[in-house]
Amino acid sequence: MAHIARTDGLTTTPGGWPLPFTGEPMATSRVVVKNPDAELRKYPPIFRPGEELAADEMRVTCTGSGNPVVRRGQAAASWVVECGHGDKFVFDVGGGSVQNIFSLEIHPSLWDKLFVTHGHLDHIGDLLVLFDAMGWARNTPLRVWGASGKTEELGIAAICRHLEAATSWHVESKLGYVPSTGAHIDTTEIDYDAFSPEHPESLVYDANGVQVYAFPVMHCIYGALGYRLEWNGLSVSFHGDGEPNAFEAHRVEQVDVMVHEGFLDAPTFAEKNGMSIDIAKNVLHAHTTPDMLGRLFSISQPRLGVGYHYFVNDDTIDPFFEGLQSTYDGPVALAQDLMVINVTPDQIVTRMGETDLLHWTPPPPGPSGPPPDLDPHSDAVIPDYVADTRLPDK
Repeated sequence: MAHIARTDGLTTTPGGWPLPFTGEPMATSRVVVKNPDAELRKYPPIFRPGEELAADEMRVTCTGSGNPVVRRGQAAASWVVECGHGDKFVFDVGGGSVQNIFSLEIHPSLWDKLFVTHGHLDHIGDLLVLFDAMGWARNTPLRVWGASGKTEELGIAAICRHLEAATSWHVESKLGYVPSTGAHIDTTEIDYDAFSPEHPESLVYDANGVQVYAFPVMHCIYGALGYRLEWNGLSVSFHGDGEPNAFEAHRVEQVDVMVHEGFLDAPTFAEKNGMSIDIAKNVLHAHTTPDMLGRLFSISQPRLGVGYHYFVNDDTIDPFFEGLQSTYDGPVALAQDLMVINVTPDQIVTRMGETDLLHWTPPPPGPSGPPPDLDPHSDAVIPDYVADTRLPDK
């Protein structure tokens, strides 16, 4: 299996936290015990694709821990959830994240439910890559949930409509070669106007025992969402990114896993990204620093608080934990790509995953049946003066 690993022999920061690509999660504890009387399950120290998921547990995987600056070691924002009864969900799909999702070696047709927190490209930049599983892997529409906007063009329906229109040449060119039944985005737009102090959240998905609730978060403009997924007495929340506020913290009190951003301080952000301190401060205004993240966790009291959307470098890890632990002393973790969290009725286990950099697509789920009918080929044919010169097959 080809995967990313350190070659310099270093393992920890000066503060004692694991360094990136050492196979160790950046967490205060690998195991958070929920039921001290239970016999706890044992897990391999490293998650690898194909590991069995028990019928009563949930697996939460970070498929993008980073920011708009997509890096080989950090895709932009994305998380996936697998429930023990088989359902699977994607929360955000920032640039570079789909290669992590597909590396889990779960057939792409099963990643057909995407919940978008907001329209920034570091949260939706790989949407078309996920959509491109049509034909060769997914033969049903990609289902996307997201918020309405202050105007029609700022809502998720318009975003997906424009993205789907941008694939016109791509889809048309494949007619008659592969099935086109998956060449559509089925959008559910969540009415942002429906939220209020009296109606702080909305049930936006309810099927097969899984409920997903949406609630407003504070990020830049009208239309950003957080989500809370509940199944089998287990729960996890995703907040995208934004300014710290008590409204959203109260929506997720006592969840098993709370995933929220923790952003660099302005001087470090400016220095690392070659920008002015004034611009860095403007950006930071719309985000949550680690010390403020600790204050949010103090309100919500999750069993495990997880920070992400952070530049995970050797010299930034200690400042993250120093800031966070200045305001919060509960169990926490700082996400890296392919950090895996197993949530059971009795415990929460955090590990790192290893996936193959050159993985193949696994077999499709369920019994095989006849492939969907193919559409006629496009009439946008290549001109004869080019087509007639095609080299003959041997």
